Amino acid sequence: MFKKALIILSLSSVVVVPSLATQVQGAALPPQEKAATYGEEFWVSLTSPIPAGWVIVRTLGTQNLIRNVNGASYGTEVEVLLASPIPSGWVMVRAFRGSNVIKNVNGASYGTEIEVMLASPIPVGWVMVRAFGGSNVIRNVNGAPNGTQIEVMQASPVPEGWIIVSSGGNSKVIRKIG
Repeated sequence: MFKKALIILSLSSVVVVPSLATQVQGAALPPQEKAATYGEEFWVSLTSPIPAGWVIVRTLGTQNLIRNVNGASYGTEVEVLLASPIPSGWVMVRAFRGSNVIKNVNGASYGTEIEVMLASPIPVGWVMVRAFGGSNVIRNVNGAPNGTQIEVMQASPVPEGWIIVSSGGNSKVIRKIG
């Protein structure tokens, strides 16, 4: 009798334990924060830091409306407030009613030229090739083959791996060596 009870107890525990495991596996996990997506907007305090890749698109009272531009495709333009940070790889292309229009140049092909405002940041690997009225024309030299020489404006940045071959007047000649 004792053996029979022990066998029944053992069998019932085998049946019960798997059913408990199924219940635990099917239990809902606590919600996790999802990553912000391109175009998502939040109202934040005027004193709040602005995360990398986000811009200020509007102000109302003591709040800024910020927008995520991470993941934007090449050529995307966004109107931002003058106080907005300009994300890496974005340039200022025109002013518009107390704001600036910025353009995403991440992903541009070698040799691409874009006209930008004088106050625009110059992205890494881009050079200033000429002035055009109240603006500058910049060129993407990322991906240039070694030995490439380009005449750029005196004020142009010299990208990493490039040297100045000659300099005079309003321009200088740079060469890619590495």
